[in-house]
Amino acid sequence: MIRVVILLIPVLFFLSCKEQNFTPATFEKKVFVYNQNDTLLYNVLSPSISGKGKKLPLFLFLHGAGERGNDNESQLIHIAPLLASDSIQKMHPALIVFPQCPQNDLWAPIIRREGQLAANFSEKPTTPMEGVMHLLDTLMAQYPIDLERVYISGLSMGGFGTFDLLARRPDLFAAAIPICGGADTTAVSRYTHVPMRIYHGDADPVVSVELSRQAYQALKNAGHTSVEYIEYQGVDHDSWTPAYEEPDILDWLFSQRKTK
Repeated sequence: MIRVVILLIPVLFFLSCKEQNFTPATFEKKVFVYNQNDTLLYNVLSPSISGKGKKLPLFLFLHGAGERGNDNESQLIHIAPLLASDSIQKMHPALIVFPQCPQNDLWAPIIRREGQLAANFSEKPTTPMEGVMHLLDTLMAQYPIDLERVYISGLSMGGFGTFDLLARRPDLFAAAIPICGGADTTAVSRYTHVPMRIYHGDADPVVSVELSRQAYQALKNAGHTSVEYIEYQGVDHDSWTPAYEEPDILDWLFSQRKTK
């Protein structure tokens, strides 16, 4: 289903951020070492759980290019305050994971085609994405994770990364929310069973809205029956703000369970 949303007033920053005294200390900074000498910085929020055999869903979020670096903190600027809020944690307690991509690297292979950014899937992942995959495997072994409820979302560069990781690990995720990113349409048939909500602003000057339109159409053409495309009229590259202000977005996400 395609849904077009017209925003008549400027979108405000997350209301949940205002009601929360959010600090990065809400998350725990960690360093993951893989391939002997490669490292991936990440933050994790691990809620306390009680009850024998109780398991947690896992939510992976991939940030955009502007949050790359080595401070292991910038990746928490967007979305993390909402996910860490008391109200959301009470409704949807989960292991929340925010890795940080190094400054000059990418979550997914991206090229320029006719002056526009485009996804260019390769069987070999980028080094940071390889780290993310190893990290996920490690966390799922360390924590009591409900393997039927592993979720992924990302914005901009992380939107590209979301599509990319779905193609690499199609049997891992129960649902996905890529925002203002792009997919290599030759690889979308790998994950047509994963419920998805795709978001983009039609005035995006950084990542063309055509990429999300094409991804959605390619998924539908490949037989995907549980994908929705939401396009915001008049919204530029900040489409993650109205996306995560959708009142049902997290209820929808955390209600999904893996079917394959």
